[in-house]
Amino acid sequence: MINKNTTLILLFIFINNFLLFALTPQDSSKTDSEIYNKKFQVAFGLFLPSINSSVQINRKAGGIGTVVNLETAFHLPETQQLFRGNVIYRFNNNHSVEGYYYALNRSGQNISKDSIVFGELVIDINSSFTSFFKATLFGGKYRYSVHNDKNIEAGFSAGISFLYLDVGAEVLLLNQSVGKEEYNDLLFLPVFGFYNRVHIYDDLIFQSNVDAFALNIKRYNGVLADLSFSLEYRFLQQFSLGTSYNAYSLDVKFDTKEKGEIKYNHKGLMFFGKVYF
Repeated sequence: MINKNTTLILLFIFINNFLLFALTPQDSSKTDSEIYNKKFQVAFGLFLPSINSSVQINRKAGGIGTVVNLETAFHLPETQQLFRGNVIYRFNNNHSVEGYYYALNRSGQNISKDSIVFGELVIDINSSFTSFFKATLFGGKYRYSVHNDKNIEAGFSAGISFLYLDVGAEVLLLNQSVGKEEYNDLLFLPVFGFYNRVHIYDDLIFQSNVDAFALNIKRYNGVLADLSFSLEYRFLQQFSLGTSYNAYSLDVKFDTKEKGEIKYNHKGLMFFGKVYF
Protein backbone atom coordinates (compact mmCIF):
# COMPACT_ATOMS: atom_id res chain seq x y z
CA MET A 1 0.00 0.00 0.00
CA ILE A 2 1.03 3.65 -0.35
CA ASN A 3 3.32 4.74 2.48
CA LYS A 4 2.59 7.51 4.98
CA ASN A 5 4.64 10.21 3.22
CA THR A 6 2.93 9.55 -0.11
CA THR A 7 -0.49 9.68 1.53
CA LEU A 8 0.32 13.06 3.12
CA ILE A 9 1.50 14.44 -0.22
CA LEU A 10 -1.69 13.29 -1.95
CA LEU A 11 -3.82 14.77 0.80
CA PHE A 12 -1.98 18.09 0.62
CA ILE A 13 -2.41 18.40 -3.15
CA PHE A 14 -6.06 17.31 -2.93
CA ILE A 15 -6.90 19.96 -0.32
CA ASN A 16 -4.83 22.55 -2.20
CA ASN A 17 -6.68 21.92 -5.46
CA PHE A 18 -10.13 22.18 -3.96
CA LEU A 19 -9.33 25.25 -1.89
CA LEU A 20 -8.22 26.93 -5.10
CA PHE A 21 -11.45 25.86 -6.77
CA ALA A 22 -13.68 26.91 -3.87
CA LEU A 23 -12.07 30.31 -3.33
CA THR A 24 -11.90 31.36 -6.98
CA PRO A 25 -14.82 33.51 -8.21
CA GLN A 26 -16.69 31.78 -11.02
CA ASP A 27 -17.18 34.42 -13.71
CA SER A 28 -19.50 33.05 -16.37
CA SER A 29 -18.94 36.15 -18.50
CA LYS A 30 -15.41 35.07 -19.46
CA THR A 31 -14.94 34.55 -23.17
CA ASP A 32 -12.90 31.79 -24.74
CA SER A 33 -10.12 34.27 -25.52
CA GLU A 34 -9.72 35.00 -21.79
CA ILE A 35 -9.43 31.35 -20.77
CA TYR A 36 -6.04 29.69 -20.42
CA ASN A 37 -6.76 27.28 -23.23
CA LYS A 38 -3.80 26.87 -25.57
CA LYS A 39 -4.09 23.68 -27.58
CA PHE A 40 -0.45 22.62 -27.16
CA GLN A 41 2.15 23.02 -24.41
CA VAL A 42 5.60 21.61 -25.18
CA ALA A 43 8.24 21.66 -22.42
CA PHE A 44 11.86 20.57 -22.88
CA GLY A 45 14.91 20.97 -20.71
CA LEU A 46 17.93 19.74 -18.78
CA PHE A 47 17.25 17.58 -15.72
CA LEU A 48 19.99 17.27 -13.07
CA PRO A 49 18.96 14.47 -10.68
CA SER A 50 20.78 12.84 -7.81
CA ILE A 51 20.10 9.09 -7.93
CA ASN A 52 19.84 6.35 -5.33
CA SER A 53 19.01 2.85 -6.52
CA SER A 54 19.32 -0.77 -5.51
CA VAL A 55 18.52 -4.14 -7.06
CA GLN A 56 18.12 -7.69 -5.81
CA ILE A 57 17.94 -10.60 -8.26
CA ASN A 58 17.54 -14.07 -6.77
CA ARG A 59 18.99 -17.28 -8.16
CA LYS A 60 16.64 -19.44 -10.22
CA ALA A 61 17.38 -22.44 -8.01
CA GLY A 62 15.99 -20.52 -5.04
CA GLY A 63 19.01 -18.79 -3.54
CA ILE A 64 18.56 -15.25 -2.26
CA GLY A 65 20.39 -12.56 -4.20
CA THR A 66 22.41 -9.77 -2.63
CA VAL A 67 20.72 -6.40 -2.19
CA VAL A 68 23.10 -4.34 -4.33
CA ASN A 69 23.33 -0.57 -3.97
CA LEU A 70 24.13 0.45 -7.53
CA GLU A 71 25.92 3.68 -6.61
CA THR A 72 28.33 2.06 -4.14
CA ALA A 73 28.73 -1.65 -4.93
CA PHE A 74 28.43 -1.18 -8.72
CA HIS A 75 30.09 2.26 -8.67
CA LEU A 76 27.48 3.87 -10.92
CA PRO A 77 27.35 7.70 -11.08
CA GLU A 78 25.14 9.32 -8.44
CA THR A 79 24.33 12.29 -10.69
CA GLN A 80 23.63 12.67 -14.39
CA GLN A 81 22.53 15.26 -16.91
CA LEU A 82 19.38 14.18 -18.73
CA PHE A 83 17.11 15.54 -21.45
CA ARG A 84 13.47 15.54 -20.42
CA GLY A 85 10.41 16.35 -22.49
CA ASN A 86 6.69 16.84 -21.84
CA VAL A 87 3.72 17.59 -24.14
CA ILE A 88 0.12 18.53 -23.28
CA TYR A 89 -2.68 18.64 -25.85
CA ARG A 90 -5.95 20.24 -24.76
CA PHE A 91 -9.21 19.18 -26.38
CA ASN A 92 -11.20 21.88 -24.61
CA ASN A 93 -11.23 23.81 -21.37
CA ASN A 94 -11.70 20.69 -19.21
CA HIS A 95 -10.21 17.76 -21.10
CA SER A 96 -6.58 17.24 -22.08
CA VAL A 97 -3.93 14.55 -22.48
CA GLU A 98 -0.26 14.58 -21.51
CA GLY A 99 2.79 12.66 -22.70
CA TYR A 100 6.33 12.59 -21.28
CA TYR A 101 9.74 11.01 -21.81
CA TYR A 102 13.19 10.78 -20.28
CA ALA A 103 16.00 8.22 -20.25
CA LEU A 104 19.18 7.63 -18.29
CA ASN A 105 22.11 5.37 -19.07
CA ARG A 106 24.76 4.75 -16.41
CA SER A 107 27.78 2.48 -16.45
CA GLY A 108 30.66 1.82 -14.08
CA GLN A 109 33.62 -0.37 -13.20
CA ASN A 110 34.67 -1.55 -9.78
CA ILE A 111 36.58 -4.12 -7.74
CA SER A 112 34.25 -5.98 -5.42
CA LYS A 113 34.88 -5.50 -1.70
CA ASP A 114 32.34 -8.21 -0.80
CA SER A 115 30.95 -11.33 -2.40
CA ILE A 116 27.86 -10.44 -4.45
CA VAL A 117 25.16 -12.83 -5.68
CA PHE A 118 23.54 -11.17 -8.70
CA GLY A 119 21.13 -13.67 -10.21
CA GLU A 120 23.19 -16.57 -11.55
CA LEU A 121 26.39 -14.49 -11.36
CA VAL A 122 28.59 -14.64 -8.27
CA ILE A 123 31.08 -11.77 -7.99
CA ASP A 124 33.82 -12.86 -5.60
CA ILE A 125 35.77 -10.54 -3.31
CA ASN A 126 38.46 -8.55 -5.18
CA SER A 127 36.94 -9.42 -8.57
CA SER A 128 37.07 -6.78 -11.29
CA PHE A 129 33.73 -6.19 -13.00
CA THR A 130 31.77 -3.74 -15.12
CA SER A 131 28.12 -2.83 -14.65
CA PHE A 132 25.31 -0.76 -16.17
CA PHE A 133 21.83 0.48 -15.39
CA LYS A 134 19.42 1.91 -17.96
CA ALA A 135 15.99 3.36 -17.27
CA THR A 136 13.58 4.83 -19.81
CA LEU A 137 10.34 6.38 -18.56
CA PHE A 138 7.58 7.33 -20.98
CA GLY A 139 3.83 7.37 -20.89
CA GLY A 140 0.64 9.33 -21.07
CA LYS A 141 -2.32 10.35 -18.98
CA TYR A 142 -5.75 11.87 -19.29
CA ARG A 143 -6.33 15.11 -17.38
CA TYR A 144 -9.67 16.52 -16.25
CA SER A 145 -9.67 20.14 -15.07
CA VAL A 146 -12.28 20.75 -12.40
CA HIS A 147 -11.58 24.47 -12.81
CA ASN A 148 -9.57 26.23 -15.50
CA ASP A 149 -9.29 29.94 -16.29
CA LYS A 150 -6.47 32.36 -17.03
CA ASN A 151 -5.49 32.56 -13.34
CA ILE A 152 -6.05 29.12 -11.83
CA GLU A 153 -6.35 25.52 -12.98
CA ALA A 154 -6.94 22.46 -10.78
CA GLY A 155 -7.78 18.90 -11.69
CA PHE A 156 -7.25 15.14 -11.64
CA SER A 157 -5.25 12.84 -13.89
CA ALA A 158 -5.05 9.12 -14.66
CA GLY A 159 -2.85 7.19 -17.04
CA ILE A 160 -0.11 4.63 -17.59
CA SER A 161 3.66 5.03 -17.26
CA PHE A 162 5.95 2.60 -19.06
CA LEU A 163 9.29 2.06 -17.34
CA TYR A 164 11.93 0.04 -19.17
CA LEU A 165 14.70 -1.16 -16.85
CA ASP A 166 17.93 -2.88 -17.86
CA VAL A 167 20.62 -3.72 -15.30
CA GLY A 168 23.63 -5.99 -15.65
CA ALA A 169 27.15 -6.89 -14.54
CA GLU A 170 30.10 -8.68 -16.13
CA VAL A 171 33.11 -10.13 -14.31
CA LEU A 172 36.49 -9.62 -16.00
CA LEU A 173 39.77 -11.52 -15.71
CA LEU A 174 42.70 -10.06 -17.64
CA ASN A 175 40.15 -7.98 -19.53
CA GLN A 176 38.31 -11.12 -20.63
CA SER A 177 34.73 -11.92 -19.65
CA VAL A 178 34.36 -14.87 -17.28
CA GLY A 179 30.71 -14.43 -16.39
CA LYS A 180 27.82 -12.01 -16.77
CA GLU A 181 24.21 -11.49 -15.76
CA GLU A 182 21.53 -9.10 -17.04
CA TYR A 183 17.93 -8.40 -16.13
CA ASN A 184 15.55 -6.24 -18.15
CA ASP A 185 11.84 -5.66 -17.94
CA LEU A 186 9.13 -3.30 -19.14
CA LEU A 187 6.87 -2.25 -16.27
CA PHE A 188 3.33 -0.99 -16.85
CA LEU A 189 2.55 1.42 -14.04
CA PRO A 190 -0.97 2.88 -13.65
CA VAL A 191 -0.79 6.37 -12.14
CA PHE A 192 -3.40 8.62 -10.56
CA GLY A 193 -2.81 12.17 -9.46
CA PHE A 194 -3.68 15.82 -8.98
CA TYR A 195 -2.31 18.96 -10.59
CA ASN A 196 -2.74 22.72 -10.39
CA ARG A 197 -1.54 25.99 -11.90
CA VAL A 198 -1.58 29.45 -10.34
CA HIS A 199 -0.64 32.76 -11.95
CA ILE A 200 1.13 34.39 -9.01
CA TYR A 201 1.71 37.74 -10.64
CA ASP A 202 1.10 38.66 -14.28
CA ASP A 203 3.18 36.13 -16.23
CA LEU A 204 4.81 34.37 -13.23
CA ILE A 205 3.28 30.87 -13.04
CA PHE A 206 3.46 28.24 -10.30
CA GLN A 207 2.52 24.62 -11.06
CA SER A 208 2.45 21.42 -9.01
CA ASN A 209 1.76 17.82 -9.90
CA VAL A 210 1.69 14.56 -7.98
CA ASP A 211 1.17 11.02 -9.32
CA ALA A 212 1.11 7.80 -7.33
CA PHE A 213 0.13 4.17 -7.52
CA ALA A 214 0.09 1.02 -5.42
CA LEU A 215 0.26 -2.08 -7.61
CA ASN A 216 -0.37 -5.70 -6.72
CA ILE A 217 -1.30 -7.56 -9.89
CA LYS A 218 -0.04 -10.82 -11.30
CA ARG A 219 3.75 -10.86 -10.88
CA TYR A 220 4.33 -7.30 -9.70
CA ASN A 221 3.90 -5.69 -6.31
CA GLY A 222 5.05 -2.15 -5.71
CA VAL A 223 4.49 1.55 -5.08
CA LEU A 224 5.39 4.72 -6.96
CA ALA A 225 5.28 8.41 -6.06
CA ASP A 226 6.16 11.24 -8.47
CA LEU A 227 6.04 14.83 -7.19
CA SER A 228 7.00 18.03 -8.98
CA PHE A 229 6.81 21.80 -8.45
CA SER A 230 7.71 24.41 -11.05
CA LEU A 231 8.00 28.17 -11.44
CA GLU A 232 8.07 29.73 -14.89
CA TYR A 233 7.96 33.19 -16.41
CA ARG A 234 6.28 33.89 -19.74
CA PHE A 235 8.46 36.31 -21.71
CA LEU A 236 6.20 36.12 -24.73
CA GLN A 237 2.63 34.98 -25.32
CA GLN A 238 3.94 31.68 -26.69
CA PHE A 239 7.19 31.11 -24.74
CA SER A 240 8.37 30.81 -21.14
CA LEU A 241 11.47 29.78 -19.16
CA GLY A 242 11.46 28.16 -15.76
CA THR A 243 12.85 25.75 -13.21
CA SER A 244 11.23 22.80 -11.48
CA TYR A 245 11.97 20.34 -8.70
CA ASN A 246 11.09 16.68 -9.16
CA ALA A 247 11.20 13.76 -6.70
CA TYR A 248 10.49 10.25 -7.98
CA SER A 249 10.41 7.02 -5.97
CA LEU A 250 9.77 3.46 -7.18
CA ASP A 251 9.85 0.20 -5.23
CA VAL A 252 8.74 -2.90 -7.16
CA LYS A 253 9.02 -6.59 -6.32
CA PHE A 254 8.82 -8.85 -9.36
CA ASP A 255 8.39 -12.54 -10.09
CA THR A 256 8.81 -12.92 -13.85
CA LYS A 257 11.68 -14.61 -15.67
CA GLU A 258 13.66 -13.63 -12.57
CA LYS A 259 12.58 -12.92 -9.02
CA GLY A 260 13.71 -9.96 -6.93
CA GLU A 261 13.21 -6.28 -6.18
CA ILE A 262 14.21 -2.95 -7.69
CA LYS A 263 14.27 0.36 -5.85
CA TYR A 264 14.90 3.56 -7.78
CA ASN A 265 14.81 7.12 -6.46
CA HIS A 266 15.83 10.42 -7.98
CA LYS A 267 15.40 14.07 -7.05
CA GLY A 268 16.72 17.27 -8.52
CA LEU A 269 16.21 20.44 -10.52
CA MET A 270 15.21 20.86 -14.13
CA PHE A 271 15.78 24.00 -16.21
CA PHE A 272 13.29 24.16 -19.06
CA GLY A 273 11.74 26.14 -21.84
CA LYS A 274 8.07 25.87 -22.76
CA VAL A 275 6.22 26.72 -25.95
CA TYR A 276 2.46 27.44 -26.06
CA PHE A 277 0.52 27.33 -29.31
